[in-house]
Amino acid sequence: MIENNTAPKDYTSKIPEVTLAFWIIKIAVTTLGETGGHAVSMSLNLGYAVGTTIFFTVFVIAVVAQIRAKAFHPFIYWLTIVATTSIGTTVS
Repeated sequence: MIENNTAPKDYTSKIPEVTLAFWIIKIAVTTLGETGGHAVSMSLNLGYAVGTTIFFTVFVIAVVAQIRAKAFHPFIYWLTIVATTSIGTTVS
């Protein structure tokens, strides 16, 4: 009889548990993303192209850091969420 030694590896989750606190923070972060996109593009008079470049750069850095992370790091996770909502708001 042949044994199967290909048991699944135990990977640590890189996302937080979805709780009420998660949704409160997510709503706050979405609001922050909209405010940040508007502040850079309109209030600071930097324009659409500069605002998009700034938020896209932060987005790429955050996503690369999140992908490279071996475990859950709250700062990197929430930076990625803020960057995602900011670039989404700025582009739209």
